[in-house]
Order: sequence, then structure tokens, then C-alpha cells
Amino acid sequence: MPQQLKKIVRIPLRDQILDSIKRAIITGKFRASEKISEEELAEQLGVSRTPIREAIRVLEQQGLVEVIPKDGTYVTSFDSDQIKDGLHVRVALEQLALKQSIERLSDSEWRKHCEHLQDLVDQMLKAAKDFDAEKDAELDIDWHTAIIDASRNQNLSRTWRLTGLSHFIWSIEYRLYPLNQNDLLSHHERHQKLLDVFIEKNPEKCAKELQHHILRKIQDIDF
Repeated sequence: MPQQLKKIVRIPLRDQILDSIKRAIITGKFRASEKISEEELAEQLGVSRTPIREAIRVLEQQGLVEVIPKDGTYVTSFDSDQIKDGLHVRVALEQLALKQSIERLSDSEWRKHCEHLQDLVDQMLKAAKDFDAEKDAELDIDWHTAIIDASRNQNLSRTWRLTGLSHFIWSIEYRLYPLNQNDLLSHHERHQKLLDVFIEKNPEKCAKELQHHILRKIQDIDF
């Protein structure tokens, strides 16, 4: 029998639109406090306004946009205290995920988890060399989401997707877009350093290094 082909995955239109708008926010194409026109989005993406509205409702739940009645939709803007608070929420979520994944994964499962993280780190290096900031941002989200999902805690994964993403995007790196190539290379190095600690599977060391990784520049946030 010939080798079977993979089934074609059909991604819902709303999810495609959601991903497109989210990428624009992550990479700074849509800036904080900028008004987003549903009509212009529909025209640019070649779709009706109905799936645009559906995607915006999801983005509003995730904290990435604000919908002001009779005014319009705006990219969320946080002040420095809100950004710092958001980063502390990230630390709490990711440290809990890390603790539970260390407890719940066998040594072989932990190695496989770290191998997946290493693959993402390697892709970050390629993105940095290619000066592809958008790809780097996507990989960064994938990397930290993998930490969350490794906990095998569905409630935690759900919470992360509803709230953690906004805290993640509005960290200092993304408020200061665009990044230069050296920034991207340093970004890769920081993730490699953190992964090297994870491989040891020492709960205390892992938690401490993760906290430093997320909060390392919090004192510089003053917008």
C-alpha cells in the first residue's frame, strides 16, 4: 500500500483572521492605543465584517483590544505599573506550570519536553540570523506556552490563553519594537540559558532562573 498522505487541515476563517490581527499587534504593525477599523480590516483581508467582529470579541477577552461603545476598537495600552503587574502574573503562572510539569513528567517525558523547547530555541536562532522579528515573536509565545501546557493542567492552560498572552506581548521587548538583530540574538541566548537550567530538572533552580528570565528588565519599564 502506498504511503498515506496527511489530511488537509481546514482552519476556521475566524481563527485565520484572529491570527492575522494578533500578529499585527505582536509585531507592532498595530500600536498601543491605535484605533482598528473593522471596515478596513475586512477590506484588507478580503472578508465580511462578521468574522472580523467575532475575532475582535476573542481579542477583547484576551485583553489585546478594547471595544468602546459608539467609538470603536482600540489596541490596548497599559501604563508601566500595569505592565509590571502583568509580568508578575506571568511569573506566577509559569512557575506553577513548571512546578507541576517537573512533578508530573517522567524523566523520559521531561527529556522529550526539553527537546521540543530546544527545537524552538534553534528556530529562534535562525529567525534572529534572518532578522525575522515576527517569527521570533511567534516562537517566543510557542516556547512559553509549551511550558504552560507541559503542566497537564487544563485550567492553567485555559487561564494562560485568556490572560497570559496579553501580559506576554506587552512585555518590554514588544513595547520597544522594532528590535534590532542583536536584540534578537540576545533573545535566543536568554532562552538557551534558561533551557540549560531546565534540563537539570532542579525545581528551585528552574523556578529562580525562570523568574529572572521574565523580570530581568522590569526596573527599566518606565513609560
